[in-house]
Amino acid sequence: MNNLPDDAAMMTGLCQGDRASFVLLYEQHAGELYRYIYLFIRSREDAEDILQNVFTRIWMKRETLGEIRSMRSFLFRVTRNQVLNYFRSAKVKMRVQQIMAAEDAPENADAGELLQYKQYYELAKDAINKLPKRRQEVFRLSHESGLNTHEIADQLHISSSAVKQHLYAASDFIRDYLQKHGDITASLLVFLTLFDNCL
Repeated sequence: MNNLPDDAAMMTGLCQGDRASFVLLYEQHAGELYRYIYLFIRSREDAEDILQNVFTRIWMKRETLGEIRSMRSFLFRVTRNQVLNYFRSAKVKMRVQQIMAAEDAPENADAGELLQYKQYYELAKDAINKLPKRRQEVFRLSHESGLNTHEIADQLHISSSAVKQHLYAASDFIRDYLQKHGDITASLLVFLTLFDNCL
């Protein structure tokens, strides 16, 4: 006979701050969540940190979980968001940017990883070249010349809001282009973070 409580009973206990329900939740789902994280991260230490963050977030938001219909779906959604946050981290972005500089590639970047990032870089260049002239100009001033929104606005004699609109549109177009033309891999997810809007 199965004496384990169902999700509804477990969530009720969790919402009430019952630590036994939280421990049970961890025991039932941690394994598959860890395997999901590791598919993308490929670092045991980082995957364990992300898993810890997932369950810490669940515990902190325990009082708001009463309306959730599927705890498993919710857990995977939280986990996916934590994985994306990891890819957006400064540490990961720095690694990608080092790899993209051929003369400054990190020693621990294997040949396959390096080739993959170079291929994504070429795809990104194709996407940038397809942007309308003004949007391309704004994007290059931001990402290649390192100018901020106000500096770009002053140089091009347009408003700051217009600069922001061009950057959002350019980043969205490039990200969509990469996703359509590149294989969906962990490396692509990392590379896409270079085109997050940082206004």
